[in-house]
Amino acid sequence: MQEATAGYRISIRSLLVRPDEKRTVRKQIDADTAALYGLPCTELPEIDGVLENRAGVLMMRYRLRCVPELICDRCLSPVAMQIDETFEHVIVTETASEENDAEYLLAPDAMLDLAEVAMTDLRLSMPTKTLCSPDCKGLCPVCGKNRNDGDCGCSSADITLDFQ
Repeated sequence: MQEATAGYRISIRSLLVRPDEKRTVRKQIDADTAALYGLPCTELPEIDGVLENRAGVLMMRYRLRCVPELICDRCLSPVAMQIDETFEHVIVTETASEENDAEYLLAPDAMLDLAEVAMTDLRLSMPTKTLCSPDCKGLCPVCGKNRNDGDCGCSSADITLDFQ
């Protein structure tokens, strides 16, 4: 996937060696790249933030806005969920142990892949269960009709379970 996101890789080498150095980061992730990460979007992801060396520690703080194309887990209807989140990371070029990998954003070659960072943060910030509404009735297990659109006429007696 690194080849596909090459246009989103930025060098952070100068920021690592210059205390109090700042760089603004603004980028929109294109539809193909978002789809590569399994998140097609109706409004493409936009990154707006800053990379800053604070007393020798490189920080990235950014706002991510988008509307991913989601599907309700109960009725399979499309769901428009506006995402507007702020993320903050400490960026390092190496860690003392693998245990520290989860605490820091690792950029071993002093190159930061903005698409990878944003799409990973987006995926981790999304709910584990997507519903079109909290009271979604789902699909009828007999005929498959969306119960949110009305009664299908099937009864619970029509449901047979065959575990053989």
